[in-house]
Amino acid sequence: MHRVAWLLVSIGLLGGALYYRNHAAYARLHAAEQSQDDEAKPEASFQDRAKDKMVKIASPLAEFLEKSESDRDNAEDKPQKLVPLRKPHPRDLIAPSPVGTSTAIVHKTFSVSPASNFAFQVPAHAASPQLRGSYHSFVPASRDQLNDDAGDVDLLLMNDEQYAGYLHGQPADVVYSVDSSHDQDVSLGLPATLDRPAQYYLVFRNSSGSRARKAVKADFWIDF
Repeated sequence: MHRVAWLLVSIGLLGGALYYRNHAAYARLHAAEQSQDDEAKPEASFQDRAKDKMVKIASPLAEFLEKSESDRDNAEDKPQKLVPLRKPHPRDLIAPSPVGTSTAIVHKTFSVSPASNFAFQVPAHAASPQLRGSYHSFVPASRDQLNDDAGDVDLLLMNDEQYAGYLHGQPADVVYSVDSSHDQDVSLGLPATLDRPAQYYLVFRNSSGSRARKAVKADFWIDF
């Protein structure tokens, strides 16, 4: 009887020891798992906070494109204003230019008593017209036609308006002039023309004011 009781007590003590050991092992395992979870949580929390605090960084080009897109969308929503058409300026007109051409003005010997004139025209769209030429004047009865100052004449270049005033005896306002010369070379640039031609007059005038007959040998042309 005592042996049976002692056996039961021994079995009870052994069972209690096994339960205590298993419970302690389970507690340690649970504590280890909890510790691992606690270590993982701060990292996840840091990542979440980092995501919340992320700042969007855009390049100047991206910002410009985004603003352009927004402005275009706003412009499409607004009604477009009609811009009145501007009257075209003569400089806006495109037309063939006479570049590389020449026109003769005078190529002969003529008398001046008291004056002789030659009209010529610069065509439209001439960018850089150049008047070129030379003349020699003399008194036909003189024996020394090369050095006779008695054959001096005046050369006047006038536009349409200036020539009209000259014919009415108004003071000569001219584009170009040569006073009292009997041997002269001329090279002169004229203003460019736009959509209209320009009229000019080349006038040879007796510089002495007398009506004495003088002769002029002239060769003039205009380059474009």
